[in-house]
Amino acid sequence: MLSVLKKVDLKHAFVHFEREKITPNIVGMLSRHELEALGVSNTADMMKLRIECIKYGTIKPQKIQGSSGPPKFDIDKSSLENLLDNRFLISDVAKLLLVSERTIYRRMAQFDLSKRTFSELNDDDLDVVLGETIQECPLCGENMLKHMLIAKGIRVQRWRLRDSIQRLDSSGAQKRKSGRLHRRVYNVMGPNHLWHIDTNHKLVRWRFVIIGGVDGFSRMTMFLNAVITTCLKQS
Repeated sequence: MLSVLKKVDLKHAFVHFEREKITPNIVGMLSRHELEALGVSNTADMMKLRIECIKYGTIKPQKIQGSSGPPKFDIDKSSLENLLDNRFLISDVAKLLLVSERTIYRRMAQFDLSKRTFSELNDDDLDVVLGETIQECPLCGENMLKHMLIAKGIRVQRWRLRDSIQRLDSSGAQKRKSGRLHRRVYNVMGPNHLWHIDTNHKLVRWRFVIIGGVDGFSRMTMFLNAVITTCLKQS
């Protein structure tokens, strides 16, 4: 266990793990509260520790026979809810529990759990929190503001965030929008007016170079050849 904790910079918690006789194969079954009691209080550290312990194996859930159909994995709601609350990816949850992602999705539907849980915050409270954030960082756009709210433990839908920004800082939103990159429209007068030619050198170590040309108007491939080159880069 000490070597695992060293890899994730949690050596200071080894005393607690040793006292409780915690081994890597059961770390994935520990709840957030239990990990906090063992000295791992940071969510990111919990995720790193659990992922690191996957390679040491874990206890696969037992199968139980239901009233109908084949046996099902016995995954309790609290364990699954705890992993989702800690923002684990579905793929990581499946690895931790040694089941398929499809099984995780089925249990989420069974327990009425969602990967995306949003804060229960009305528009007025959201405006207050977002207004304070905008005052601190007046030049931040939607994406930065979203991450700042997440850092404060607040998750809201994108449309609610945009509506709140419009209510609080509509002039700033328009100013940021006017500074966006305006892409030019690609236009070619007609067929054979402009060809685009390029080469691909991924096979150059075997002396092959691929050369291709595309008509800019129709996007039709005009030629595509593989040629042998004698010019090799000397290492």
